[in-house]
Amino acid sequence: RAQAIAAAAPDAAPGMTKAQAALTLSQALESHPGATVLSELGVPMAPMRLTHPRAWYQEPHAGGLGWSLPAALGMQLADPGRLIVATMGDGGYMFANPVVCHQIAEALALPVLILVLNNAEWGAVRQSVVGLYPDGAAARANAVPLTGLSPAPDFAMIARASRALAFRAEDHDQFAAALGQALEHVAARRGAALIDLAVRP
Repeated sequence: RAQAIAAAAPDAAPGMTKAQAALTLSQALESHPGATVLSELGVPMAPMRLTHPRAWYQEPHAGGLGWSLPAALGMQLADPGRLIVATMGDGGYMFANPVVCHQIAEALALPVLILVLNNAEWGAVRQSVVGLYPDGAAARANAVPLTGLSPAPDFAMIARASRALAFRAEDHDQFAAALGQALEHVAARRGAALIDLAVRP
């Protein structure tokens, strides 16, 4: 665990790693002890400090693309007083039909915090292909075919279309600042908040 936390320390490289995002989120949630984090290929568990049985939920292994955001809305509806944080990759966010999810969040006043870890690719597809065929043509290509998500949609703009608070963060300082504002917003039950965070592949 000490190694996982040390490896998640902020650095000066562009963007952040998912582990760095997880550690920063975990530190921010220390003042919200009952919070629940959902991860659909979002933040990894290892750097997180989890203190209660409902602190962590992960996508089902049978298939999870599009699971995290709708599941978070359902959890928030069932337990309005609990802080719910939905984390996912950019592909998972798009699979969730985000326009509908944000409309429901606004209509039902569900103050979910949404963290999109944006690496501009279908990371699960690339990892599966390279894992099965490490010496194959796709693994040898500069970019694995049919996995790129550039140019990416403006996820913050999608969230703002339903009056959510939304940010784009490119580095640790921007993420920490946005996270503080987003947590304050959802804790005050002023609505949903989204952070589109650039992460390294």
